[in-house]
Parts: sequence; structure tokens; C-alpha cells
Amino acid sequence: YDLFFFVTHVPLHKVPFLYKLCHARHHYNAEARASDTIRLTAIEEFTDVACSIAALRILHAHPISRTLYNFVITGLLTDLHCGYDTPWQLQNVVPFGLWSGSRRHHRHHQGAGSQMYYQKFFTYADNLFDFVEKQQHVRVATPTTL
Repeated sequence: YDLFFFVTHVPLHKVPFLYKLCHARHHYNAEARASDTIRLTAIEEFTDVACSIAALRILHAHPISRTLYNFVITGLLTDLHCGYDTPWQLQNVVPFGLWSGSRRHHRHHQGAGSQMYYQKFFTYADNLFDFVEKQQHVRVATPTTL
């Protein structure tokens, strides 16, 4: 699901026409909010659901698994947009920075940040395609450079 979403989410930001038509509404607030989870156009809702259905069909998910998935994904989407950064959230529990979480998604919603962090949950595609925040190299003053 996450990879399917990534592939559909990048063009919504990179193609100005698509951004204005489909995705600008979701980025109405510069601060990510839980209510942004459902602030979507019909096109986005359709695409998001299609990504979920495709992933579940490819995996041949059992109906009970699909039902559980619907509950879990709703909670994860709300957590992603909540703006909180607590010690027990997955972004702070999953090792090796594999889980993006609300911190990265918050950056995604901020002005220039909307050009990075396109994956919802994981980080591998953003990292692979370099859709990550560039670290500023700060030169530290040492006694020899003062």
C-alpha cells in the first residue's frame, strides 16, 4: 500500500495542475492536523482506496485481515496527521528510521517541505529517490578558526 501511495502521491506534488486540482485542499493547513486525514478531494479518496484494495488483492488478504486492516490504517492515518511526537509512537519505536511518522509528515505539510517526504508510513522510497530534507552543514568554530 505504501509503495502504491508513494507512486500516486509524488505526481500530485510535482505536476502543478494535479496539485491545484486534487491535492492543495489536503495541504490547506501548514501544520498537519488530524482532520487533514479526511480533507481530501474525491479523486484523492478514490486513489487512496484503490491503492489499499490493490495491495490487499495482491496479498490475497483474508476478509478478516481486510477488516482489521481498515481499523489499523484509520488509526495510522490519524496518528500521521496528529502532530504529536510521543515516545511510544512508531516513529520512535521502529528501529533504523524505517517508519516515517508524524514528525516527517508534519515537515511534508510545511511550505517547502511539501517537496519531500511523500511516503505515508515507511521511509525507503523517499530515501531511495532522495525526497528527504537536506541537512545543512554547519561549520563549527574551533580555536584555530577564531
